[in-house]
Amino acid sequence: MSCRCPQLVFAVIWGFALFGCAPDTYQVSNPKTNPADSETFGYRTWKRKNIEPDIVIIGIHGFCGASVDYTNLGEYLVKRRPRTALYAYEVRGQGSDPIRERRGDIGNPAEWYVDLEAFSQLVEERHPDAKIVWFGESMGALIAAHAISSAPAGKPPCDALVLSSPIVRFKDDIEPWKVSLVQAAAATIPLARVSIDSLAGQQDVQMTQKSTHGEQSKTNSYNIQAHTLRLLGTLTNLIGSMNDCASKLEVPTLVLHGGKDYFNDDPDVRGFVSRIPKNVSKTYKNYPDAYHLLMYDAKRETIFRDIEKWLSRQRF
Repeated sequence: MSCRCPQLVFAVIWGFALFGCAPDTYQVSNPKTNPADSETFGYRTWKRKNIEPDIVIIGIHGFCGASVDYTNLGEYLVKRRPRTALYAYEVRGQGSDPIRERRGDIGNPAEWYVDLEAFSQLVEERHPDAKIVWFGESMGALIAAHAISSAPAGKPPCDALVLSSPIVRFKDDIEPWKVSLVQAAAATIPLARVSIDSLAGQQDVQMTQKSTHGEQSKTNSYNIQAHTLRLLGTLTNLIGSMNDCASKLEVPTLVLHGGKDYFNDDPDVRGFVSRIPKNVSKTYKNYPDAYHLLMYDAKRETIFRDIEKWLSRQRF
């Protein structure tokens, strides 16, 4: 997906399906870019074969994540809701970006928004009668919210929005000077790379009931060891402006939060939800015993049922 042309074509890499429950995996490429640029991104789909969906979810995965993170949700929905499909693509600059030098980096956050809108257009062309629901997890929620807020007023690029574990502000125990330091470093030496572990010190963040970030990074093939300061600076800026994004949302929005999420607490996220305009349908679900990665949660089926019910309301 490229900033220069949103017209995309399918090129099948490999795929498999058992009653539509296993994901089909494809590659998206832009034929109008210079072949040397390799503007190519993979994506996975979960959908029933020979059934046209009336709702299509577009999954935008999180930091150090990949499209495979949507497997649990995709398999759940395709079994229970045959007319719901899920497409999840590999986000630019993350561990499954085909351009290795670009992994752990982003030149401009607008590239993320253009990728998302281009992929949405591709899906809309394939399913012209379906409602398009953006589903962003963590960093993906930042991308989705900012992509919507940067769209022309009255012309939202999707029909509904799910924000799973959005990081809506910096915790009070993070001193403002630390945020300013990251931004200054990103402006001064943008391509310098640092590891998340070096920034976190000795702290290993609990991501689910059974795993920490450090444990996951050792087993995930798409983990990135070091990120550029400009990517970290970009995320810092996006987090700082999330509450402004809330006031610009124009589509029905579902916000999901785990009560034990390290990055934000319940009042933080409720404050974000309260900024969504009153004329916009909004639903907030807090799961007191859940952590940051809700799609991997020990009680994820409870969360998935809530998502399923909310999606059913979007059909009307």
